[in-house]
Amino acid sequence: SYRLMREAVRGHPERLRLLAGGALLGEMLQEWPDDAVTDDLKRRFRKTAEQLLDDGAVGFGEMISYHLCMNPKHKFEYVAPNHPLFLELADIAAQRNVAIDLHMEAIETRAATPENLRRRCGKNPHTLEPTNPDLEALLRHNRKARIVWEHIGWDNTGQMTPSLMRRLLRAHANLYLSLRVPQQLQSRDGRAFPNRIVDLDRRIKPDWLRVIKEFPDRIMLGADEFVGPGPEKAKLAASFESTWAIIDQLPEDLAARVGGDNARRVFNLSTP
Repeated sequence: SYRLMREAVRGHPERLRLLAGGALLGEMLQEWPDDAVTDDLKRRFRKTAEQLLDDGAVGFGEMISYHLCMNPKHKFEYVAPNHPLFLELADIAAQRNVAIDLHMEAIETRAATPENLRRRCGKNPHTLEPTNPDLEALLRHNRKARIVWEHIGWDNTGQMTPSLMRRLLRAHANLYLSLRVPQQLQSRDGRAFPNRIVDLDRRIKPDWLRVIKEFPDRIMLGADEFVGPGPEKAKLAASFESTWAIIDQLPEDLAARVGGDNARRVFNLSTP
């Protein structure tokens, strides 16, 4: 829960920082369609968001825009990234000089949901609706709001291509990417997943390496770990070691930026 996480972070201020709002603010985003947002709801949303920061959060996350369901116990979630409350959050983040961590599938064009995703979970929609145009609307809404797109390299739609990332990074100076390399690099039938950052030998693919080198101050490492009891769940999400292996393949200066300097700057991670 948020309160337990908050207290754990407060107990180790020299080592931990907290992003908050994924549950508290995310619930409000999920509950209210964009045409039902009132000024009163915006005020309540803002009050909650600002309280999280006043309590010590250094940013907002993990905020869900488009979340596909991966098993029957999982869930599908969708909120357009240009939802009025997301736009409000961008204004708050800009005013308070904090970043927003965003979970969103890359969908450039409307397409049928891949059959493997329909088999995994019946909650997934039959059609993937575009998300990228609405993300660009969010980025344009407030250029001072730093948006960190999470889990780059975990591509479930086949549309998270290096060329797409390059186009978006060139167009929007307030967009940042957080890389994630899952331990599992191929499907059950032995095929490599599309548009992952590394090949089956865990070498960075040339097109992705060019993106990292072109935007050395806009890319950082992330992960998607489950921490707690139950080894199976943690194993399914494992990505920490494979993600950090990227650093060994980069020149020293670039490795320092991607491996820490960029995150410290974007999230204001100075020592308290």
